[in-house]
Amino acid sequence: MLRVKDLLLSHDIFDNIIFHLHLRCFRLYGYVSAKDQCRPWLSLARCIFFTACIWLTCVLMLARVFQGYESLIDGAITCATTVQYLAVSISTLNAIVQRKRVISLLREINVDMQQLMISADIGEWDLLLSTQKYTRKITLILWVPSMVAGLLAWTDCIYRTLFMPETVFNMPAVRAGKEQPILLFKLYPFGELCDNFVIGYLSPWYALCLGITTIPLWHTFITCLMKYMHLKLIILKKKAAEMNITRLNAFLDPDRLTPAQLNRWQIELIKTFVKDHLKIRRFVHELEQLIRVPVMADFIIFSVLICFLFFALSVGSPSKIDNIFMFIYIFVMASILWIYHWHATLISECHEELSFAYYSAPWHAYDQTMKRTILLMIVHAQRPMKMRAVMVQLSVETFIDIVRGAYTYFNILSQLY
Repeated sequence: MLRVKDLLLSHDIFDNIIFHLHLRCFRLYGYVSAKDQCRPWLSLARCIFFTACIWLTCVLMLARVFQGYESLIDGAITCATTVQYLAVSISTLNAIVQRKRVISLLREINVDMQQLMISADIGEWDLLLSTQKYTRKITLILWVPSMVAGLLAWTDCIYRTLFMPETVFNMPAVRAGKEQPILLFKLYPFGELCDNFVIGYLSPWYALCLGITTIPLWHTFITCLMKYMHLKLIILKKKAAEMNITRLNAFLDPDRLTPAQLNRWQIELIKTFVKDHLKIRRFVHELEQLIRVPVMADFIIFSVLICFLFFALSVGSPSKIDNIFMFIYIFVMASILWIYHWHATLISECHEELSFAYYSAPWHAYDQTMKRTILLMIVHAQRPMKMRAVMVQLSVETFIDIVRGAYTYFNILSQLY
């Protein structure tokens, strides 16, 4: 049972240098709410309303797909749009079901980042800032094509409404094949209701606005989470290689410590490494549990649809705007699959390098207890940290297999056509 207090985040979390853009969008969407926000229960109501709208839009699009299309290109564009909405519908529903997990992760990450910014040296600050720039670029890469697709549909709608009104509110002529409907009308099974201004005109505008904002928002937010886990592993690897006890106490002078004192401080430093390592493992496990269902759905749906879009492009006669839409859809779907598999690979490979970081420390100068401790940590670091989406392992190899499989299915369809 969802409760309002489960949504509440402290105000400083919304100023997080990595997640602030996404959290502000989530706050507008109603997925999260601030403790100082007036009437936070409205956030829960807003989130339920927006999610219901997305699912209703998805159902209407599916109904339109099952009505069939005379043109392969029209069918391909509608199927691509419908699949995008189906995928984001699954993601949003999964996000609501697992909202407590997301809120818990955000709270822990915020505390962790505050401690990091206090104790970080120059090198770690550079890593943090580069991570911030990286997440912004990834967000931009996925948001821009989504916005372009939406603006094209809106521009087509506005142009035809102003200069070709007979193609907008004249369904008998459209059904008779005398006029071409606007792009938005091709997506919904409204029939004669297209002549209704609110249902047939404003409703598709609203649904399109939801789609172009929600689809990139969730996927780039998960990308930020995955990149943060990668950042934590890089910093842990850096600290392990340095084995600098002054990170625990800036006033320590290793040259003035006795061997027993030096050993005690080194043990304390090792304990912090163990705690950080276990925390990263738990974060990655929680993130895996959060994304495994929607990523599995994306894996199944997008791989098939990419193949179908290439087939439609090769055998159909698309117009210029149809070409633009289909290339945008292919790019967005391939990018969504790539960001999950690529960043899961980054996490896995960086974790594999952690054991070498422990080995690169001056372990040969330590006593036997420290040597055995480092050996155990090396063994522990050699346990794989791989993410799975139900039955699919997230890795670059899996992404390559998806592309290879889509190309194989495309060749089979081309031969059968």
